Amino acid sequence: MTNLIKHKRVEFSELFYDLVFVFAISKVTALIHHLHNGILTWNSLLDFFMSVLLLIDSWMIQTDYTNRYGKNSLFNIVIMFIKMGILLFIANMIGPDWQQYFHYVCWAIGTLTLTLFFQYLVEFFKKSTDNVHRESIKGFLWITGLRSLEIYLAALLPIYIGVYILYASILLTFITPITSISKDDHFQVNLPHLIERISLLVIIMFGEMITNLANFFTIENFSIYSVLYFIIMISLFLFYFGQFDHAIDEKSNQKGLFLIYSHYPIFIGLMMMTVSMGFLQNPEANRLFATSFFYIGIGLFQAAVLANGPYNKHYLRYSKSYYCVQATLYLAALILSLIFASNPIIVVSITTILALAIAIHSIYFYMTQTKKHSTPYWELF
Repeated sequence: MTNLIKHKRVEFSELFYDLVFVFAISKVTALIHHLHNGILTWNSLLDFFMSVLLLIDSWMIQTDYTNRYGKNSLFNIVIMFIKMGILLFIANMIGPDWQQYFHYVCWAIGTLTLTLFFQYLVEFFKKSTDNVHRESIKGFLWITGLRSLEIYLAALLPIYIGVYILYASILLTFITPITSISKDDHFQVNLPHLIERISLLVIIMFGEMITNLANFFTIENFSIYSVLYFIIMISLFLFYFGQFDHAIDEKSNQKGLFLIYSHYPIFIGLMMMTVSMGFLQNPEANRLFATSFFYIGIGLFQAAVLANGPYNKHYLRYSKSYYCVQATLYLAALILSLIFASNPIIVVSITTILALAIAIHSIYFYMTQTKKHSTPYWELF
């Protein structure tokens, strides 16, 4: 099996489109910023997870289209601009009181999905599209077409009924590609382009973390926490960067399905860590909750990054002992942090050591394996 397209560069229009998600992600993260009696309510968590699925799923379907068929044509650029306007509209309605805008939200989401449907429909009827690709496109036509109809139906119903249809359509759109793509033997992606696009979205998530950390880098608020949080962020970035920019095998013929779905916990984990940094400084926060929430985020991020190990270059695939060391570091830090949950500085110090340790461990593994099996290309200057 060969790749559908040879190397595909990320277009400026794609990067411009991503700017909307900078704003949208900040709105989604804000859903879990506010505590109630020291913890997050289940309603806040549900709104957060559903909003993440909605935004990321829309981004992923668009990225899949661009990766496989999209060209920097006038049609695609115009559609992308329309989507940006719709996404801004949706993002501004994301909040704790989003239910009062329920019907507007549904009309906007339905229309956003419909634009994706039309993009795939145009590709389906193009003369240059062969029968093999048409069969593959059919799956996405069904996914986007049915989702549009379901969400438009939700918009026509009272909220106490429509909200369940909205949630069901979001979940079905999230789950359905797993089965349809798995069964499609002809489904192929341009893996380097897909990795680059997903990594750029991860960078946006780190950008949201930097925005929150900026509050700790003022004359009034600068402290040891500022330094430790910054080290944690850098270490997590190096851990991710080492895996997806250096270790993963971009020449493999994988469909990219696991790569896509494994990034959902990475996105959620980064957002959870971002807000937890504020929770640990909040005197009204339940210390045990803040610490647990922080470590759930770290665990999701670390586990999802490591789960991509089987898709690495052959000499950079992780051994059982490598996974054991990573798991031991996490569990030891988690237990110690829960024991000292009442003391935020100790928790943050332990977490900093953990973040540094998993990053150093991965870098050491990469450097030693590369020296043995390949030609190193790093330099001090």
